[in-house]
Amino acid sequence: MNKNFYILLALVFLSFIALGLSEGAFGVSWPSIRYELDLPLGHAGIIMIIHAVSYSLAGSQLGRIARSLRLERVNMLGLFVMASGFFIFSAAPNFPVVFIAVAFTGSGMGLIDSSLNTFMAKNYSSRYMNWLHCFWGLGAAASPVIMARLILIGDWRMGFATLATVHLCVAIIILISISRKAWNRDGSKSISEKEKKGGNLIKKRHQFLMIFIFFLYVGAEHSMGFWITSVMIESRGMIHDRAAMFPSVYFAMIMAGRMVFGFLADRFRDMDILRFGFALSIVGLVVLMFTNSVVGIALVGFGFAPIFPCLVNDTASRFSPKILTKLVGYEIAAVGAGIAIISAAMGQVLSFVSMEALFPAVVIVILAAFLTNETVYRIGRRESVG
Repeated sequence: MNKNFYILLALVFLSFIALGLSEGAFGVSWPSIRYELDLPLGHAGIIMIIHAVSYSLAGSQLGRIARSLRLERVNMLGLFVMASGFFIFSAAPNFPVVFIAVAFTGSGMGLIDSSLNTFMAKNYSSRYMNWLHCFWGLGAAASPVIMARLILIGDWRMGFATLATVHLCVAIIILISISRKAWNRDGSKSISEKEKKGGNLIKKRHQFLMIFIFFLYVGAEHSMGFWITSVMIESRGMIHDRAAMFPSVYFAMIMAGRMVFGFLADRFRDMDILRFGFALSIVGLVVLMFTNSVVGIALVGFGFAPIFPCLVNDTASRFSPKILTKLVGYEIAAVGAGIAIISAAMGQVLSFVSMEALFPAVVIVILAAFLTNETVYRIGRRESVG
């Protein structure tokens, strides 16, 4: 592996840290934004919908955009769009301007997420794909702490201006790297595993099944992170501080798990790791059905950890390279749809059935994702034999 291999990795990891930094910023800053702009609590839901729609639309257009721009330029464009959105956020005088800012940041995230996942699927092994998403977790974990500190010493506008500056700096670094031809990928596919890959699935129904897996899995992942605290407080009577441990452990285990599975990924097939991840997460959910043990949420987080990166990486091994860029774009679009639709549906289930319905409902969604993945795998094997 040459020097360029590691330079590219550093640039991609840096971009994904920046992507992760946006994750926790809104939740921490929303009370301050709502107070200053005199907004009703329900406007947070509108903002989530705007974000999900703009993220999905941008990701779904990757196939078209990539006809004119190389993936590294799409990534750079996404960083500039996100920086613009955060600058608009920092100066927003009212909700319509916040609306515009969220549309910018959501679109930028969709462009970065889809372009870099495609780039990694084409050029790097499952090990580095897991580590890529581990660096996203690093940014996501740091984001609430950074925003809270900036609000404490200044205000929420300073927080978003700082995020804008960080994203602008990363975009400039990517621009400089492109001008110096650091993204020339000669030799970057030096991993033997990648040379052996080359999917053969091209039919639209097979693509739909793969996209559907992302819709299901990410919806389940987001639902657990979003609703677990409410279940522990409202249904099981935990004090807030103890209940807050559950999402913290959950996201920490997802990040740590991706680092661990990165070391294991080149020793095991993606399919083996996916089966283990699905099974372990279901074990954790069963533990949570019957106990208040933090071990349950830790098992769910660790089981979920390799699923998203391995699914993206497996897309490259299952499907024809001709459709890979477009397909990953649609997968990222399904992420936004899954977060918006499944998380909202979970809220309705918890409201009308029981808060305790979260865990069996997530088990059902995960089982559906597992069975769909098994179906795509068997179709691929059958096509290969044929």
